[in-house]
Amino acid sequence: MHISIDNIQTITDFPSGSGIGYANGKLYAIGDDSPFLYVINTDFQIENKILLYQESEENFKGNRIKKKKKMDFETLEMISDKELVIFGSGSKLPQRDVFIRVILEDKPVIERYFITSFYDTIRNSKPLKDTELNIEATAYNNGFLYFFNRANNVIIKTNYQTFLKSLKTNQVPDLSFSQAKLPIIEGVEAGFSGATFLSNSEIVVTASVEATDDAYNDGEIIGSLIGIIDISNFDQPKIKSFTNIPNAEQNLKVESVTVVSASEKDCTMVLITDDDQGNTRLIKITASH
Repeated sequence: MHISIDNIQTITDFPSGSGIGYANGKLYAIGDDSPFLYVINTDFQIENKILLYQESEENFKGNRIKKKKKMDFETLEMISDKELVIFGSGSKLPQRDVFIRVILEDKPVIERYFITSFYDTIRNSKPLKDTELNIEATAYNNGFLYFFNRANNVIIKTNYQTFLKSLKTNQVPDLSFSQAKLPIIEGVEAGFSGATFLSNSEIVVTASVEATDDAYNDGEIIGSLIGIIDISNFDQPKIKSFTNIPNAEQNLKVESVTVVSASEKDCTMVLITDDDQGNTRLIKITASH
């Protein structure tokens, strides 16, 4: 995979970018310490901010929610052109066990749920034994929702409609687990940071390396990667390609990725980055096969 950068832009008044999706010519994005869903045009200008939940003023520091209070939104995925989902990371603090479903009508419909029983089932599963829950990405395809845990690069799969029904019955849906082996940078295996489907069997993933083994505290950013995982055999995900994301200025912490357009030869994607200082940048790239 060859990557060329087409556009980089810092987005003012948008802290700590963490998740991004694309539909109908618009980008939808979240930050891990912001209560808003940002609607952004393809020129990277904010067109609208949709309030996802109310947060008291005392919990803010500037335009960012304080670390101990934030819901830590880390994933955003489009279910359809009119529906998207957002999940908290589930790391450390109970308010991070959150799921938000947004129906994109003229007046958006926002559903909020706490999903501790669902996350506890994942926490207590064998694949997460001796590691921490830290959901960094979700991807949706053919009726199934995939969760990507940063620690140990575990992938969790569940039926989306069954998951929605479970929110009312409190019965945890069936879960399937697999694990990917990602490239190593400076002696540390990269961890999932973003994901979205490129085709029925291929997932574009971003991964990054930080100088920390803690799901709560941020570490020095060492670098970020982008690649494709073949998931046609869910039990044995296969890496097809990975490459460093080029950046001459500083090491990037890429948080998520969305596909804007794709052909047999190449695809256009937008990355969202966070430097853990509250700044968000969007990066438009072309990836050629």
